[in-house]
Amino acid sequence: MINKKFSKSQNILLLILLFFSIAINQYYGNRGIFPIEGTAFFDTAYRILLGDVPFRDYWLVSGFFIDYVQSAFFWVLGINFQAYLLHASLMNSLLTLMTFFFVKNLKLGISYAFFYSISFSILAYTTSGTLYVDNHASLLCLAATYCFINGIIGKEKKNFFLIPLLVGLGFLTKSAPTVYVFILLLPILIFYIILTKKFNLILILFTSSIIFLISTYLFIFFNEIPLKLILQQYFYFPITIADNRFENFTISIKNIFLNFKFIYLFLMPIIVFNIYRCFSIKKSYLSNDFFIFLSLLGLSLSLMFHQLNTKNQLFILFLIPILCAFLHSQVIQIEIKFKKVFTNLLIIVCIFFTIKYHLRYNESRKFHEMANINFELSVNANKIDNKLNGLNWITPEYKENPIKEIDLILDTIRNLKENKKRKMIISNYSFLSSILGENSNSPSRWYISNGAAYPISNNKYFEVYRNYLIETIKDKKLNEIFIIKPVAKEELFRYVNSECFSFKEINQITTKYELVPSCKL
Repeated sequence: MINKKFSKSQNILLLILLFFSIAINQYYGNRGIFPIEGTAFFDTAYRILLGDVPFRDYWLVSGFFIDYVQSAFFWVLGINFQAYLLHASLMNSLLTLMTFFFVKNLKLGISYAFFYSISFSILAYTTSGTLYVDNHASLLCLAATYCFINGIIGKEKKNFFLIPLLVGLGFLTKSAPTVYVFILLLPILIFYIILTKKFNLILILFTSSIIFLISTYLFIFFNEIPLKLILQQYFYFPITIADNRFENFTISIKNIFLNFKFIYLFLMPIIVFNIYRCFSIKKSYLSNDFFIFLSLLGLSLSLMFHQLNTKNQLFILFLIPILCAFLHSQVIQIEIKFKKVFTNLLIIVCIFFTIKYHLRYNESRKFHEMANINFELSVNANKIDNKLNGLNWITPEYKENPIKEIDLILDTIRNLKENKKRKMIISNYSFLSSILGENSNSPSRWYISNGAAYPISNNKYFEVYRNYLIETIKDKKLNEIFIIKPVAKEELFRYVNSECFSFKEINQITTKYELVPSCKL
């Protein structure tokens, strides 16, 4: 009778978590937009439905996994912004539910599992709202970490089978931070197998890895993607970015400590406690808690390193409730005075940080450079097109006058629709293809002028990208190129001969460049 009641209560809580984690991300994902990142996968997912293939038809410095999953969402639900958001929302929901079972396995009870999961759902995908490649890859790595933890606690082999698949999908989302997580977690996994003498897990992990590699190879083979393109775009070029970042990487007190004080507040007591146990309790290094400690430590350190190295927007806030829950589970195992006071203090601190970062990143939308924006000025983006219905349109670029930006976009769309020539559209408004109902033929997923998305002049793969762009123009027999601000014309004329184009300003944000026949690009 008690078990049935417990099961019913748990199911109710799981349903609440499911709907809450989806709803909160849908709500805040509609709260303004930062086009360069907020709509990055919209056009590429649509182009896949049109038959385009990553690497071959557009330059890709991050992976293609998000593109294909999003194209499936569009195929099922139609091409619209809410279907775009739902992808991120379901990711938020999936990891929230996994967090619930993770905390439950720590024997904290379903009430605490619910609390920490709610905190996680607020701080996980909701900080970006829309699909964000670093966050997506990191959450897949977190899912792999959960599988490892569930595997050592529940002793279910299927959890170990999922680890290589999830890490592999993380790598196909973005190589970094997945590589950093892999480098730190693999030795822990090997350490676990050796110490526990569970050598049968090697076969499970090997089988799963082979399945992933064969599946990836078949994808490449059937899509006829030249291996050379994959190596250039996804391996060689990103290595040059990483090398540059490593060269400029500086170690400072601020970098190491102040930037992640919210993590260290929980991580440092965990480290001290587990080191103490290693010296005070015989063979404590064989306990489940010790391997959970190592896996969470490895995950946290790798994500912090990635955050420091890339200097991208802060997205690892979801570590707060996870580390807090684990610290909570360890505190209740020891005999100390004021144990109840200490655990209650942990809860209060977790609530404080959750509210603090919720207000900063969700409510104020600091993540997408939307801080200090009056969201009451936002306008329903269905004024641009019904595909964007529900999105409250306001951007950092036109935060004082979103209507003006919408009018300029509409004027651009009218000109693009009237133009029947074969054209290329270079823009960070990555939804134009779907609105026009035609391929943008854009050579890259996004346009960041700092060289993080494609090679610029000081990079040794500059000529590779230049040839890639020129071949795209020639192979698709393009006559015109539309460049839409804030993307500058230099983003094009770094690579092609500007004398080969005559230009006409369409409006304040859009310029048309018409190719002069017989001119050598």
